[in-house]
Formats: sequence, C-alpha cells, structure tokens
Amino acid sequence: MRLWIIRHGETKGNQAGILRGASSANDEITDTGHDQARAMAGRIGGGEPRPQAVYASRYRRAQQTAQPLAERLGVQVTVLPGIHEVDCGEWAGEPYSALKQHPERLELGGGELGFRGGETFREIAARFAADVNSLPDRDAALVSHGGIIRIALADLLGLDVREVWQGGQFMLKNTDDITLNRTQNGWQLLTA
Repeated sequence: MRLWIIRHGETKGNQAGILRGASSANDEITDTGHDQARAMAGRIGGGEPRPQAVYASRYRRAQQTAQPLAERLGVQVTVLPGIHEVDCGEWAGEPYSALKQHPERLELGGGELGFRGGETFREIAARFAADVNSLPDRDAALVSHGGIIRIALADLLGLDVREVWQGGQFMLKNTDDITLNRTQNGWQLLTA
C-alpha cells in the first residue's frame, strides 16, 4: 500500500505564523490554499500510481484541501478521527518561531515531549498511527497537519521523535507531501 501524506493548504493562521491548535477546527483555507489544493490534486491524482481513496482530518482546512483530489479521482473524502491538528495547550497563540526558540518548553519530564496543557508527542503519534494502521490495503492519500505529520512520521518510520523534531525533518509546506509504502514489516519512506 502506498500512502501520500499531505499537509493542508494555506490558512490565515499559516500566513500569520501562529500556533492555533484545537481552536482552529473551523479555519478555512485561503484563496492561495485553494490554488495549492487544485495543484496538488493534479500532481498526485494525475500520475500513476495514484490513490484509490482520500482521507482527511476532521478539521475543515484538511477536508477543503482533500476535496479537489477526491473529485479528480471520483471518490468521496473519508474523515479519520485521529489525524487532526495537535492540541498545543499553552502554546496556542504563540508564533511558530517559539518552537525553535524555546524547545526546552516541550520537555515535560521523564523524557516525555509534548505541549503543556495539551497533548504529549506519544499521544499524538498513537492516535495518528491507530488510524493509519487500520486503513484498507489500497493506495490512498491522507490530508493532515504539519505538526502531527512530523511526529507521526517519526513514529511510523521507527525514528527518534526528539531527533526528528530538533533536526527539522519532515517540515512540509502547505500541500507538500511525503509518500510511504506499507509492507509486512511496517512503513517505509518512498519520497520526502
């Protein structure tokens, strides 16, 4: 099974560079975000192999981004409950740059990383993996969110999440994608 993991299109929160977390469930993509979604649909839906199913998080911006791809493929967007934006707790309202400037604030004690007042990285990875690992064995595209994608990819690929986060790996721009392949031995990175 091939899985395209896609970050949603641009939002006003992205333009402002502000962490929004759970309060952003109804945020919509901008005109630029719609253009990005259409371009992504052409890129991913226009080649071979191509997805046979399209999934999105329960957040509006992910569903709006997924819709042009689903239309191109002639399928419906299926919402997955566990691939939504991270609950960034006390970080909500802070600039993205704070994550780089104050990484020590992600330390929760006992070696645990996460967002004080929100979710731990372990909780975030677990909910994403539960959804992704239960998908039917057919090529699919999944539209999610930047932070959870980084944390989830580290988990799915057996990488150290601390090294991935601090090293800046898997930082997708709006509608960028990473492709994985599921084998009997787990997930493998095809393209980054």
